[in-house]
Amino acid sequence: MKTGNRPGIFYGWYIVAVAFVANFMATGSGFYIFNALMNPLCDQKGWTRTEINAAPVIGMAIGFLTTPLYGTLVTRVGPRVLMVLGSILCGIAFSCMGGVGRIEHFYFLFTLLFIGNGAMSGIVANTAVSNWFVRRRGRAMGLATAGISLSGAVLPYLGMRILEWTDLTFVFVCVGVMISMVAPLAWLVVRDRPERFGLKPDGEIEAEPSAPAGRSPSAPCPEPLSGDLWLQAVGGHDPDPVWSLSGMLRTEAFWKVGLAYALVLMGVVGVMFQLAPRFIDIGYDRRTAIFLISATALVGTAGKTAWGMLCDRFDPRRVAAVLMAMNGLGLAMALFQNSLAALILFVVVYGFAMGGVMSTFPILIADLFGRESFAQVARFLSLLLLLDAAGYLVMGQSFDRTGSYDPAYVMFIFLNIVAAGLMFSVKRPVRRPAGAPA
Repeated sequence: MKTGNRPGIFYGWYIVAVAFVANFMATGSGFYIFNALMNPLCDQKGWTRTEINAAPVIGMAIGFLTTPLYGTLVTRVGPRVLMVLGSILCGIAFSCMGGVGRIEHFYFLFTLLFIGNGAMSGIVANTAVSNWFVRRRGRAMGLATAGISLSGAVLPYLGMRILEWTDLTFVFVCVGVMISMVAPLAWLVVRDRPERFGLKPDGEIEAEPSAPAGRSPSAPCPEPLSGDLWLQAVGGHDPDPVWSLSGMLRTEAFWKVGLAYALVLMGVVGVMFQLAPRFIDIGYDRRTAIFLISATALVGTAGKTAWGMLCDRFDPRRVAAVLMAMNGLGLAMALFQNSLAALILFVVVYGFAMGGVMSTFPILIADLFGRESFAQVARFLSLLLLLDAAGYLVMGQSFDRTGSYDPAYVMFIFLNIVAAGLMFSVKRPVRRPAGAPA
């Protein structure tokens, strides 16, 4: 069968672009923007930081419980429908959050927000990208997940500016409308797998299926083939063995990777959810604090792409281990509060390392367990990340009990060291077809 490069832009890069936008809005609305909104919520609603930090804990716990469901649905209905429905739910939930007066109602809406976020980003968006790339998976995942960090550079500043012009309720409505705009974009662009259109991943031509009547074979927005035609296009079998649940659970790599990333993310979510309030606490004005969180997240955006490209060149396990060690080193710089040099190092080192955490995670899953098993493994491995929800509570309790986030930072540095050690010890699992004896 003849293969080659299709002229023009490979359609998989359009999938990457939509995943980038979905990650941008999901992480920005459920995470980064509260750097600009936490203090106003405390002041206007009378809530404590621990009470606000409990919202993402509750939302994340329930949201992550839906991950196995999304992992099943994305293999059956594809990512497009899930991303559309998820963005609509997110937009409605976020729009309503600013108008509630009771913390219980805020928790309920935050839960809906996380459920919707899981449908339009995370495993769903990553599966969409993974389906279209193998050799350039690291670069593609890095670009797609760059939206996670870029949202931290944009949405806190945007939230602060809107709040200066109007009130808190209007900020939530504006951002909610922005989230909803992902729905038509995903519906128009996202498609399932390249094999359905006679392509291999990364843009090579597998076969030229007959174009539907009235459509050119080079049309930029292909329509899915039926299941039979798709099986003919890919030769009637999957190129990678599919892991069974019992098989993956018996591997050392499954547990070590999941625990290592949970420990690292415990610090990342705790620190970045309220980094601007911390800068305000140690003496910076509101605008400078927002600038610093934006700068850290912007460096993280570059980090996502860079770490992804490194995973294409080197063993992703070693790349992830170095990333985790660097993450702890950067976080240590934050403990030197009166040093400008330490502040710059924190923004650069921590921002760069932190940015690569969520871009290397899906790369490792696909690298260790294969493209065909990506959604199957990711949906269960992501459940281990529930541990990172403790990071919110650690930060809230650290501030409410001591008036400082430093005790939490020290704990997170230690967890990063442990995680780096775990990743260095990960061995590549032996792939077995589903149902084969372990």
